[in-house]
Amino acid sequence: MPRGRPRKFDEDLALMGAMNLFWAKGLSATSLDDLAIAMSMNRPSIYNAFGNKEAIYRKSLERFCGQLDQELQSTLSSGKSLVGALHAFFDQAIDVYCSSQPPLGCLMICTAPSEAINHPEVGDDLKGLIKRLDAGLTDRLVRAQHEGELPEAAQPKLGAQLLQATLQSIALRARSGHSKTSLRKLARYSINLIVSDKGG
Repeated sequence: MPRGRPRKFDEDLALMGAMNLFWAKGLSATSLDDLAIAMSMNRPSIYNAFGNKEAIYRKSLERFCGQLDQELQSTLSSGKSLVGALHAFFDQAIDVYCSSQPPLGCLMICTAPSEAINHPEVGDDLKGLIKRLDAGLTDRLVRAQHEGELPEAAQPKLGAQLLQATLQSIALRARSGHSKTSLRKLARYSINLIVSDKGG
């Protein structure tokens, strides 16, 4: 049986180009012509390989969040103390959010919420990603509570939601030009609140 014609593009590089474009412009403001340039592909080839614009955005979002989630979860599950793990967690996120000039923040936090109403599947992706990060943070706080690093009266689930709220704020502040120093101060203040949580 004859083999199919090999693809004449690098899928990873094409998707990386799309991801960087969506990161800067979002889904609605990105045109197919923009994508063709960023992905170094013509429009028919883009459709054949990836589908429509929303499908490419969702693949880009999955790629970005998958990579970041893997790195952050690895940091959280390290052998460090709770405070040390959370410091490393936020420092790592801040480095990603401020990795370009100008800083773009987080692809998910800074672009997906505005698209969720008009693109329900993007909304579902956003809910799933928030739920997954909440779960990872909750597990780490529960572990810390069992090991005596958090008071017994602390509420890990609410603490995780507060930490993620801080992460979301940091992403938006990074995109608006706040310095890494100020973002780290915010992260550490939030961590201190969680660690000293007495419940309520």
